[in-house]
Amino acid sequence: EQPTTLTVEAGPRTLRPNSKATLELINLLGLNSQLLLTPRTSPAARNRFLYLPNVKDGLTEIPTSFGAFLKSPLRNILLNAVLTEPLKTPNRKMANDIPLDESLDSFLSRRFGPGVARVFGSALCHGVYAADSRELSVRAAFPSLHDLEEKGSGRVVWGIIKEMLNAGARKQTEDDRPYDMGDVEELMRGVAVYSFRGGMRTLTDALAKDLAIQKNVELNFGEGVSGIEMCDDEDSSLTVHTPNRTLKATHIVSALPLPTLDAILPSPDSFVRHLPHLTANPSSSVTVLSIIFNAPPEKIHPPGFGYLIPRPFEGYPAPTDIPTPLGILGTVFDSCALPFGSPSESEYTKLTVMLGGPYPSSNLSDDELVTHVLEHLTKALGRSLPSPVVTRLWHHAHCIPTLRVGHLQRMSELRQVLEDREGRGAWRGRLEVIGAGVGGVSVGDCIEAGRRVGARW
Repeated sequence: EQPTTLTVEAGPRTLRPNSKATLELINLLGLNSQLLLTPRTSPAARNRFLYLPNVKDGLTEIPTSFGAFLKSPLRNILLNAVLTEPLKTPNRKMANDIPLDESLDSFLSRRFGPGVARVFGSALCHGVYAADSRELSVRAAFPSLHDLEEKGSGRVVWGIIKEMLNAGARKQTEDDRPYDMGDVEELMRGVAVYSFRGGMRTLTDALAKDLAIQKNVELNFGEGVSGIEMCDDEDSSLTVHTPNRTLKATHIVSALPLPTLDAILPSPDSFVRHLPHLTANPSSSVTVLSIIFNAPPEKIHPPGFGYLIPRPFEGYPAPTDIPTPLGILGTVFDSCALPFGSPSESEYTKLTVMLGGPYPSSNLSDDELVTHVLEHLTKALGRSLPSPVVTRLWHHAHCIPTLRVGHLQRMSELRQVLEDREGRGAWRGRLEVIGAGVGGVSVGDCIEAGRRVGARW
């Protein structure tokens, strides 16, 4: 009998089919046959939960139908918010007729009330950014919310209605280049999320393999950059230093975390134009725990994608020297979120629990942390659980940038400095700065940014 192989992810585990750049990359790398697709009709797409220990025992399903809405303990907070928001006077803070940026928490509190902001806003923020929704910029992190208020002339619900009436309309820009998606776009019709048979590394491994055979590409793995210099000559030529070599460059693309880039650039007192705002945003540290039970999913959890946990009513606890477990942000039901890669996988259940983010760091051992999570799962899922057959724990330090209020303005100022071609020490558009800390943290955002690199060279 062949042993069962199960893939567990240390980072992202699913993608949404809304990034055309990612679909294009899948097509160009020939990964169609490796796709695992979850349809919008599946329980994973339809059923999502919150864990609200102060409201009810077990999980609370986020209602997606009128019948479920009437039975939901969330109905009062949702009904009041949705019915009253269109009646509220537009209350955006403006400067020179331009809406000012604000946090996600501020935006939702202003339009829907503090209850919606804490329960739904903080949970959403935990699931995507592992951050405090009171710090995260709504314009940078959730631009669609800002756009809906703009379309609704200051009222979000009216913006949603206008969006529904204009579904399918899309503004074309002169910079749009057609995406070579082949038949991948057709494969994604009706798909909620997707991944790959070998996990997310299938995409990066295939990309590295394809680049390795290109005659004009040289890949250097595990070779960190220790410094970037600009020569004070007529051409302002660029030099990249590594522990092993010095490279002359006409252009540089940095996808490094912004604070890391800041540390290897010329010092602020040099003649080189200083790049602003590289250290403006902090980054969340996240612990990921994958758990495998030797039992089918229906024995472990309800059918659905998983659940998120809002910010505690009293706020995040303060750091302490007393042994304290990490705060839990949410759990993904991996065995339901994606189809089984083989029939034997259906005998097992995979869960992934995310911890940390805005919560204080833990001083528990890994074994103590696993015990804490299993106790939590027993309460949240409302059932006794068997002992797991496998656990895998990863600690990711400073892995997700928190795009604080004013992020878009700061990035605009950074681009101005990068593109300035006048004067001594100007970068003249030869350094491009992209990555999760610039234009968005999703895989699709990062691939799109990479696709657009060099468009002005």
